[in-house]
Amino acid sequence: MDKPPFDPVKASFYLIAAILAFQCLVAFIGVMSCVWYTHTILTNADIQCDPKDRLTSLLTGALAAALAFAGGFTRKDK
Repeated sequence: MDKPPFDPVKASFYLIAAILAFQCLVAFIGVMSCVWYTHTILTNADIQCDPKDRLTSLLTGALAAALAFAGGFTRKDK
């Protein structure tokens, strides 16, 4: 049985999907750590969960990349 040729479109899809999954996993871990330490965050005024909005930026970037990638597949070339 012959080996199929390398498909760069399929490979780029899997690469982008892996990056997006990793970004979402990191954001989920960040949110879960905030939930885990809720009592400490609420009792100590010096501690904040995400003061620089890094988790929101991470999810916004993942959403933008996913929408751009999906838009490339749904575009009709004439």
